[in-house]
Amino acid sequence: MIFATILMVSCDYFGKDIEKKVYLDGIITNKFFDDKNHGSATFTIKTKNSTLLLMSTLYPNSWEYAEIGDSIIKEKGELYLTIKKKNNDSKMFPYFQ
Repeated sequence: MIFATILMVSCDYFGKDIEKKVYLDGIITNKFFDDKNHGSATFTIKTKNSTLLLMSTLYPNSWEYAEIGDSIIKEKGELYLTIKKKNNDSKMFPYFQ
């Protein structure tokens, strides 16, 4: 039991540490349930240099808010991302705790 608790705390800590190093600035080009990843709700994001996948479960409630064509931004060092709509409305979503 103690080992499991330490493991969970360590994974949470290292997950946050890794996530703080991520920078993201792109457009959501697709929303889908990734069968290769246990049916996880996933965004396809087109950035200046590449296309990548982001599990929306890392940022709770982002799936419901986001639409194809929305901008998605995550600054390096932060534990939240911002989704901006075409009409300039935006909302921040914290990294899961």
